[in-house]
Amino acid sequence: MLVQDTVAKEIKQILDITEVSFNIPPKREMGDFSTAVSLAQAKRLKKPPIQIAEEIKEQLAGINLPFIREISVTTPGYLNFKIDHPAYVQSVMQQVFKEKDAYGRSKSKKRLKVLIEHTNVNPNKAMHIGHIRNAIIGDTVSRTLRASGYNVEVCNYIDDTGVQVADVVVGMLYMYAPVYGVDTTDLADIWAKYDTSQSFDYWCWDLYARVQEEYEKYADLRKRREEVLHELESHKGPIAEFGKEVATKIVHAHLATVARLNIFYDLLNWESDILERGFWKTAFEKLKQSGAVVYETKGPNAGCWVVRYGRGLVQTKDGVRSEDKILVRSNGTVTYTGKDIAYQMWKFGVLENDFLYKLWGIQPNGQELFTTAPDGEQMDRFGHAGRVINVIDVRQSYAQQIVYQSLRKLGYVREAKNSEHLGYEIVVLSASAAAELGEQSEDVDQAGIQAMSGRKGLGVKADDLLNRMIERLMEKVEKRETAEILAAAAVRYFMSRFGINKMIVFDFNEALRTTGDTGIYIEYAHARACSILAKAGKIDFTKVSTPEKVTVPEMNLIRIIEEYPSVLERSGKERSPSGLARYAFDLASAFTDYYENPDPEAEERVPFIKIKDPELRAYRLSLVAAFRQTLANVMNVLGIVPLERI
Repeated sequence: MLVQDTVAKEIKQILDITEVSFNIPPKREMGDFSTAVSLAQAKRLKKPPIQIAEEIKEQLAGINLPFIREISVTTPGYLNFKIDHPAYVQSVMQQVFKEKDAYGRSKSKKRLKVLIEHTNVNPNKAMHIGHIRNAIIGDTVSRTLRASGYNVEVCNYIDDTGVQVADVVVGMLYMYAPVYGVDTTDLADIWAKYDTSQSFDYWCWDLYARVQEEYEKYADLRKRREEVLHELESHKGPIAEFGKEVATKIVHAHLATVARLNIFYDLLNWESDILERGFWKTAFEKLKQSGAVVYETKGPNAGCWVVRYGRGLVQTKDGVRSEDKILVRSNGTVTYTGKDIAYQMWKFGVLENDFLYKLWGIQPNGQELFTTAPDGEQMDRFGHAGRVINVIDVRQSYAQQIVYQSLRKLGYVREAKNSEHLGYEIVVLSASAAAELGEQSEDVDQAGIQAMSGRKGLGVKADDLLNRMIERLMEKVEKRETAEILAAAAVRYFMSRFGINKMIVFDFNEALRTTGDTGIYIEYAHARACSILAKAGKIDFTKVSTPEKVTVPEMNLIRIIEEYPSVLERSGKERSPSGLARYAFDLASAFTDYYENPDPEAEERVPFIKIKDPELRAYRLSLVAAFRQTLANVMNVLGIVPLERI
C-alpha cells in the first residue's frame, strides 16, 4: 500500500469519511505531501479547521504509520507529512529485488475463472487497424487480469458461416470465369483464380469490395449469397467445405498478423461448430419453452422469431419499425445474436452441449493453441467460466444487451450479471490518412474524419502499418528483428494510450512517431537502463544501503515505482490499457529525469558507473535496477517485449 493510502485510511476512520485527497505543499520543507481535509470537514464538525487538524495529528501520533517521520499543522488547518526517505526508498527497492518479475502482481490466486473473448475478425479478408485495437485491448486486459491472480481463458470467435464469408465465397465461385457449376465443378479451377503474387487475405480484401459493387448491378449474384449462406450453415457439401477452407486460410493469416503484435489465444471457437454441435438448436428450444422468443405473424418482422425489446413496433418518419431483435430470419437462417446467445450459455457451462477440441498448433510464444473441430475429442478444460468478458466495439451494445437479457429470461440471472460487454470506440481515419490511401467516400464528417469500410475496400491494413513502421525504423537500427519488436511496441502503445471510450482518429504521422509519448520512447528507456547495468558489472543489490540524503529526482522515481501494484490492480478493474500506458510513460520520464540530473544540488554530473564513492555508486545503480525491473514488468503486461539493446 502506498504511503499516502495508509495515511488516508487512518484519517478516514478518525473522521468517519470516505474521501481524503492530498497535494504537494508549496515549500518542500513543510512536508512531502499535505491534506486540507480539516478545512473541508469544519462545517460538518462545527469546529475551527486548525483544531480539527491538531486533533487528527494527536490521534495519528499514536499510530505506527509506515515511513512517516513527522506530522505538522499549518494555518489555516493543513496537515503536513514528512516521509522517512531512506527507509522508504530502501523498502521499495528491496521489495522489487525480492519479487523481481512478480513485482506488482497479486500474491493471491482468485478462484474465479474469467473467459475473455476478443479479436473475432470475420475470416473474409485482411485485418485492419480497427481490428487490432480490439485485439490489443483484449490481450492487455487478459494479461492484466492474469497478473491480478485470475485464471484467464482467451478465446477468438471465428464466424465462418456468416454473410462476410459468404460474400467472398460468392466472389470466388460465381463472379468471374470459370463459374462454379457452369464452367466447372472442380474447385481446383476456382482456387486457380487466386492471384498468388499477394497474400490470400490481401487478395480477398479487394475481392470482397468488388463483390459489393457487383451486387448492386446483378440481382442473380445477390441470390447466390442466400444460397451460399444456407450451404455454409448446413456445413455439408462441396460449397460448405470450400467456405471452411477459405476461412481457414484467412484465420492462418490473421493469427500471423496478431502474432507480430505478441497476441496469442487459448482457443479458437468456430461458428460452424456451434451449428454442428447443436448449440443453437438446444438454446432455441429453451428460449421457446421459456417464452423468451416469440414468432411474429405480422408487421415488419413477420415470419421471424424475435426477442421482445425496447418499445417493440414504433412509427417513424420512414414507416413502422421494430426495436425487437430478430434471432431467426423469415428465410430460416439464424442471426449473429441468436448464435451468440447459445455461445454465451456455453461459456458459462449452462448449455447441455459442448464442443469437440483438438490442437491447432504451437504459437510463436510456445503456447499451445486449441480449436473446436468436428473431428476433435472431448475436453473439460474450456468454458465453465465464472465471468465472461466480450470485447466488442460499442456499435454492438444493443446486440450484447439482447444476449444478456435472454440469459435472464432463461433463468440464468447470475450468468447474465457476470456477462460483461467491454465496449470500445472505433478507429476512424483522419482526412490526411484517407487522402494518403487515395480514396474518400461520402462517409466524411465536417472535420474530414472518415470511417473505414471493408465493403468499399477503404482502410489501413494492420500488416501495412507494421511494415511501414519497420521500414522507418530500419533507418535507425541494424537488425530487422529489433525493428519488428519496436514496430509492435509502437503500434501496441499507440492503440493502448487512448481510453477505450475515446474514438481514435488514425493519422499516419502520429502513429509512426518515434519520439515523445510513444512505445519507442519506453523501449529506449528500458534499453538505456540495461546498458548502464551491463557496464556497471555485477552488484548484489539486495545488500545496498540508502544514504541519509535522498534527492528529489530519486524520490520521484521511487514513488512512481511503488505505485505500480496499485496501478496494475486499478487497470484490471477499469478493463482498459490506457492507465498502464500512461504509467509506463510517467515511469520512463521519471527515470530520464533521474538519469540526466540525479542530484540538482551537485556541482557536476558524474555518470553512475564512474562515481568514486562505492556506496553512492551502488545506490544510484540500484535505483536503475529497480526501475528496469518495474518497467519490464509493466511492458510485459502491455504486451511489449522489453529490449535490452537497440
